[in-house]
Amino acid sequence: MQEVEDLNDLRLVAWIGESGSLAGAARRMGVNHATVFRRLNQLEGRLGVRLFERSGGRYHATAAGDELIRAGAEMDSTATQALLRVAGRDMRPSGQVRISTTDTIALALLQPIIAQCRRQYPQISLTVEVDNRSANLSKRDADIAIRPTSQPPDYLIGKRIAPLDFCVYGARPYLAATTALAPDEHAWIALDDTYSGHRTLRWLAARQPLEQVGYRTSSFGLVREACIHGLGLAVLPCILGDAATSLQRVGEPIPECATALWLLIHPDLRETMRIKVVFQLLQQTLGSAMAG
Repeated sequence: MQEVEDLNDLRLVAWIGESGSLAGAARRMGVNHATVFRRLNQLEGRLGVRLFERSGGRYHATAAGDELIRAGAEMDSTATQALLRVAGRDMRPSGQVRISTTDTIALALLQPIIAQCRRQYPQISLTVEVDNRSANLSKRDADIAIRPTSQPPDYLIGKRIAPLDFCVYGARPYLAATTALAPDEHAWIALDDTYSGHRTLRWLAARQPLEQVGYRTSSFGLVREACIHGLGLAVLPCILGDAATSLQRVGEPIPECATALWLLIHPDLRETMRIKVVFQLLQQTLGSAMAG
């Protein structure tokens, strides 16, 4: 039993080192901050060495900590790869499949496809995780990812589904009331700083300082809702903006905002039957859904 606890302690040290905080390790472990604090203190007490220095709210590994971080990361990687290989041998079209995507794709495209998948493969349970950050498929954060990207990671198998265009939109009543305004005189809606560097923010910042944008939020779905309610103009993915009949395009699609939609999977999972059939269904239906 002591050996198992020691191996888990190595993972704990690796996760603290990866996140630089006890809170980050606690999230990975699914426990609270106090549990991680207690276990780290116990480990340091058993070993008789300090593994981390605490400075400015961050945990910085000592030389001893670095040694255990490497061991814990190697152990975690070995276990993850073994699980991927074992999962890759599962040939039953049943079980759990986790899909990671953005709020835009979930709102605009995914629900009819999910319904079709459930009808076609009732023994497969689907979980759709909406997260605008990229899932780490090598760590099994998800089985399949549907992502807008210009360049998918080399370690994944990717299928380019279709171009993803962006355009400026406004609510029809708002546009009717502001016909005399120049572009830089309009009220604007945009993503917030959690999307720092996003192509739409770069485009808008070249035309209006972002600190002057009247309303910013953390998802394109909420940006669209604000635009529908007449808060101003917004740059939206066309698949999202065109789906709202109360919105109207302002000008042509913006070339510097264009990207593509990709379907991504880890190579070790491509022959897992339940994941393979969902991946194939997504590949067949996403393109036509975007075209429609």
